[in-house]
Amino acid sequence: MGGGIWLQLVMNIVPFLGVVYYDWSVFALLYSFWLETLAMSFFDAIRIVFASGSETKGPHISKGIGFLLRRVGILLFYMVFIISFVGFMVSGKQAGGNFAVYLVLAEDTFRITVVTFFLIKLAELVFQYFLKGEYKTAIPETYYDLFSRQLIVIHLVIVLGVFAYQFFAEKVDDHTGIVAFAGVFIIIKSLADLFAYRMSSKST
Repeated sequence: MGGGIWLQLVMNIVPFLGVVYYDWSVFALLYSFWLETLAMSFFDAIRIVFASGSETKGPHISKGIGFLLRRVGILLFYMVFIISFVGFMVSGKQAGGNFAVYLVLAEDTFRITVVTFFLIKLAELVFQYFLKGEYKTAIPETYYDLFSRQLIVIHLVIVLGVFAYQFFAEKVDDHTGIVAFAGVFIIIKSLADLFAYRMSSKST
C-alpha cells in the first residue's frame, strides 16, 4: 500500500488515543472527524474549480461553490445529530466531558490535532494536486460526490457507536462504553478509507 493510506490510518488512530489517554469525550472524536470532512470538502471545492481535464474550459467557479454549499448544508444537518445524540446523550454523561469545550476548540490537545489534520490535507492539495500536476488531467465530476464515504462513516458511527456505548456502559462501566464508541469509529473509518484506496488503485 502507498504511503498516503498509511498516513491516513495513523491519523484515524490519533483521536482514539485522545479518548484513551487525554480523556476526550466521544463528541470530540466525532467532531474532529466532522471538521476533517469539512476541510476536505473545502479542498475538494478548490480541486473542482481548477480541474483542467474536462472539455469544458475552467476555472469551474460556479461548480465549486455549488458543491461546497450543498456539502456544508449536509454537514450542518449531521452536526445537529452529533450534538443531540452524542453531545448530550453520551458526552454529557462523561465526567469532565463538556462537549462545548471541544465545540469552540478550547481544549489544547484537541485543537493541536485538528490543526495538524488541516495542515496535512492542505499539504496533500498543494503538493499532490498542484505541484505534481494532477489538476491538468482531473475533471470536476471526479470530486462532485455529495454523499461521500465521510458522510456515510458519520452516519454509521452515530448509530452503531451510540449502541456500543450504551451496551458496554451498562455491562461494564462508562469509560469502557466510551472506548467502545471510539473503537467503532476507528474500525468503520479505517475500513472506509481502505475501500476507497482499493477502488482508487483499481481505477488507476
